[in-house]
Amino acid sequence: MSGQLHPLRPEQAHAADPAHSVWLSASAGTGKTQVLSARVLRLLLQPGVEPGSILCLTFTKAGAAEMATRVNETLARWVRMKPDALAGELMAIGAKFDPAAQARARTLFTRVLDCPGGGLRIDTIHAFAQYLLAAFPEEAGLEPGTVAMDDRTRALLAREVLGELVANADADDRSALAMLSLRLGPDGAKAWLMACAKAQELWADPGGWRSPMRPQVLQLLGLPRDFSESDLARECADDRFAQTALRSCHAHYGEWKAKSGSDACAAITNWLSLDPVTRLAELTTLELALFFKNGNPRLPKNADPLFTDDLARVGEAIAAIREKHVLLALTEYLVPALELGRRFAILWDDAKRIRGLVDFDDQIARAAALLANGDMAQWIGYKLDRAFDHILVDEAQDTNASQWAIIDALTQDYFDGLGAAGARLRTVFVVGDYKQAIFGFQGTEPQLFLSQREKYREKIDQAIANLEELARETRDRPLVQLSPLQPVELQQNFRSSQTILDFVDRAVAQVGTEAMGMGPDEVRHTGLEVPGRVTLWAPIRADEGDDPEAVEQEGAETWLPAPERRMADRIARQVKQWLDHGHVLTKGGKRRAGPGDIMILVRKRRALAGLIVARLHAARVPVAGVDRLRIGAPLAVKDLLAALRFAAQPRDDLSLANLLVSPLGGWSQEDLLLHGLRERKVGLWDHIRRSYAPLCMETADRLRALLARVDYEPPQALLHWLLTGPWDGRRRLVARLGREANDPIDELIGAAFAFSAEHTASLQGFLNWFDASDEELKRDAGGGGDAVRVLTAHGSKGLQAPIVILADATGNPDRGPVRAGELATVDGRPVPLPAMPKEAKAGPVVEAEEAKKAREREEHWRLMYVALTRAEEALYIGGALLPSDKDIPEASWYAVASALFEGEGKEDPIWGQRHDLGDLPGLNAPPAAAPSDGESTQLPAWATRPPAQEPRPPRPLAPSSAGEDLSPNPPGMMQGGDAALRGTLIHRLLERLPDIAPEERREKAARWLEAQAGDLPADAREQMLEQVLGVLDHPDFADLFAPGALAEVSLAATVEGQVVTGKLDRLCVGEDRVLVVDYKTTRRPPDSLEQVPAATLRQMSAYAHALAAIYPGREISAALLYTHEPRIIALPGDLLARHKPGLGDKQASLPANGFA
Repeated sequence: MSGQLHPLRPEQAHAADPAHSVWLSASAGTGKTQVLSARVLRLLLQPGVEPGSILCLTFTKAGAAEMATRVNETLARWVRMKPDALAGELMAIGAKFDPAAQARARTLFTRVLDCPGGGLRIDTIHAFAQYLLAAFPEEAGLEPGTVAMDDRTRALLAREVLGELVANADADDRSALAMLSLRLGPDGAKAWLMACAKAQELWADPGGWRSPMRPQVLQLLGLPRDFSESDLARECADDRFAQTALRSCHAHYGEWKAKSGSDACAAITNWLSLDPVTRLAELTTLELALFFKNGNPRLPKNADPLFTDDLARVGEAIAAIREKHVLLALTEYLVPALELGRRFAILWDDAKRIRGLVDFDDQIARAAALLANGDMAQWIGYKLDRAFDHILVDEAQDTNASQWAIIDALTQDYFDGLGAAGARLRTVFVVGDYKQAIFGFQGTEPQLFLSQREKYREKIDQAIANLEELARETRDRPLVQLSPLQPVELQQNFRSSQTILDFVDRAVAQVGTEAMGMGPDEVRHTGLEVPGRVTLWAPIRADEGDDPEAVEQEGAETWLPAPERRMADRIARQVKQWLDHGHVLTKGGKRRAGPGDIMILVRKRRALAGLIVARLHAARVPVAGVDRLRIGAPLAVKDLLAALRFAAQPRDDLSLANLLVSPLGGWSQEDLLLHGLRERKVGLWDHIRRSYAPLCMETADRLRALLARVDYEPPQALLHWLLTGPWDGRRRLVARLGREANDPIDELIGAAFAFSAEHTASLQGFLNWFDASDEELKRDAGGGGDAVRVLTAHGSKGLQAPIVILADATGNPDRGPVRAGELATVDGRPVPLPAMPKEAKAGPVVEAEEAKKAREREEHWRLMYVALTRAEEALYIGGALLPSDKDIPEASWYAVASALFEGEGKEDPIWGQRHDLGDLPGLNAPPAAAPSDGESTQLPAWATRPPAQEPRPPRPLAPSSAGEDLSPNPPGMMQGGDAALRGTLIHRLLERLPDIAPEERREKAARWLEAQAGDLPADAREQMLEQVLGVLDHPDFADLFAPGALAEVSLAATVEGQVVTGKLDRLCVGEDRVLVVDYKTTRRPPDSLEQVPAATLRQMSAYAHALAAIYPGREISAALLYTHEPRIIALPGDLLARHKPGLGDKQASLPANGFA
């Protein structure tokens, strides 16, 4: 935090007071981070409080970094601050500001730097767990060198463990694996086994589950531990079934003269005549005779109420048997699945131990066990008891039971007496907001925020009572003055307009606080008295026509629902209009909004977010890209991987096709259809390199250059060459996909370096390693710069923006199925559950799913609260209805918002119609201030005219990159890298041999070839030698290799504002004529001038134009020397003029008569 500290409000100052423990409920935008920082500063200012005695625990790394930055910048500023200014800042946080306090404040920065670890301990809970394990590795049971594994290492290890399980599986295991694969699919089965590996508590002693697990599973499902099919049949016996009710129904049906009555009577009579086992088999027949398929009873009109009640009891009996039958079948599924899962979990733990790895769950579990179990834990607790006197917990609503176990262990002796701390005051400070508990899918348990508050309140109250009792017994003052836990609430919002917060309060009231999982207390915010607006855009419906502006842009995205495509297009048009014509903002001074002022939120990370980014990019709106994505998902990464896959396996036609139509390949889909058509069983690469089509010949040469490097370059070097070398891949990808392509490209290079650091650097090995796990790329959404941010509502937590758009508020939370991931045993251990169809669920499973659905619905509304409170001045709400949506879903955010708008909407050119609450000033730019002398001042025209664009420095054009000889080589004994080596050797010989006497050339050339390329076959070296000597001895080339001719000449010239650089193989400069010759080593030279590739002609044309600029007035001649035959092809001047590459803004060629 830079700049002067703002004075704390009374409730903030009370929360920051270090004299007592505080439980702070801080609504969105109320300055909780400022209170946290102020409390840390006031703790540091207390005499006797050392920096190392303060521990701050946060939920995210970003939160920890922000708090550390605020505190450290303030301490650094205090060192040299003038007394009056320092006194003002100390007053602002509620601290003493006398000279002694100021003197202490000036020393805090160095004291913090000198404390162990080099600073305050402000960590995430996982980072702190790592600290504990590193401090006590032996006590935690860790081997030396144990490290935390990342997602990719986890995926690779899971693959190895699964392979070991399959390889060593017995008949039962193979049967269970086959069953899981059929029911869940390969990926689902793997996910299930990893869930079992995570359920360490279930398998751990004492009381851990062991084979056979049938009794435990039956008990878990609410059945007796020895329940079987025969027990289920006994449920149909006369003494167990609703016999009296069934016979009563039989009598009533007998009085019903309709066919349904007689059929029911016959079915009951037949069923009662059967034995229990057969009755169970025929239960469905009986049920269909008494009830319709929808469950309604078959009853006559005006049926006797007794008849109705008896039939209901029969229905309940049938349903109970049906449920037990389903649970028994589920047992047959779960028992082998869990037994297999336990074996996998054991192998998983063994593999981690052998390799010295721990995952995040291990860190938390081991750290909690370290502090809670055994005599050693008491020693560790004693050591830590002396270390931390003040613990601060941020985002406590997102902390789960395992993490609270660590906090509880740290504070166990805080209030149980004086502990090892002597008479020092010990405090806890916990801050959170139940309304913002939105990470249940990560295992957080927000209800603990409330239960833990009561727990700590009781502990502190008991400690106060104990101290008072001790004081009465000793007739002395207590050594420590404890005060009760202070519950504090922050409601003053410093972020948003009151207009927006009033809308938020009404939305919460519309939903109901109970629906958010809270008590009935009213939620009320106080915000900034600045203009604000809330706008509801008309939803896009599936039956609407296409927007005229959107039709041409849809292209390859037609696989997405049409309403979502239209939504993305309209958002892009709206944002573009705001930026072009002005969207006024008033907070901090009237100004026009820029791209960085706009945040677009979606409920879930779906294709809509990426499509919005693409539409904004197409509209030339700066956009930071989505906040998270899988590293293998961006098109830039897929294109680069296609190049690597082709390089590793040239016969991979799919990868080659993907590469060709990517920005790297430069082909269009039409080009692929035209040039990719070939005979059956002919590979695409073989077809391209045999083709004489100019595009194919050019592409084949580029691909050969790639293949020549595969065997010699590690993956990261190959990627670097693709991106910055002749392929110019990064520029091409960014030009097509936008600047957001840079981050995933860099991550891919980083992954290649990480692979090479731990494995043998092979290309195929890297691809296998990369494909094993698709790591998630997380962008720092808080640092998007001056660009529009597209985030999920979860990712926006802790962020804000002047303008916020809710892009998919019409999303239906009931659209996807809810699956209960686990059931709890009698002693509270979670048992993982695999996915199963609806008909396989009953009893506790259905109850668990209903409970989870209720929790998810509560979190759905809390997520709405988070999304709404991100807006500072303007909030826009919209959405697209999918074809399956007949109307706006009742449980959607949009349905809640629309109920808060009254009256007719306004016409809108983009959305058709909109509703507004509140208002912002006109969208014109802020008026200029009037001159102080009261007279108008006319600015000169140049002052109001935008400056001309700065000329870009010329980028050198390398003619060789404009194209080389792309003629495909026939099959021969040298391929790939050897072919590239052959060309290099021939060029070097042609450079060196002309200066050697003709009679000595063969001997010296043979020795040089043996020294430089001794690994090549002797016949290959002899063939090269014959080709070179054939060229040098050819009478037609005598002038070319005369003593005055130059070899390997560097060239640089400016032609029409473009710098042209290159290296000429042979240059002959005469008084009136200049001849440039380029060597070509392909073994299939063109038969005539017409067959010379266009790329080669562009290359030679660039050379010729550069030489014309260097040697004005001289005739420029150009030729190609093919060393294989040998043969020289002269290039006429008019042909070179026609193939002049684009060298600058002017595209006209030089006169053809400038060349020979």
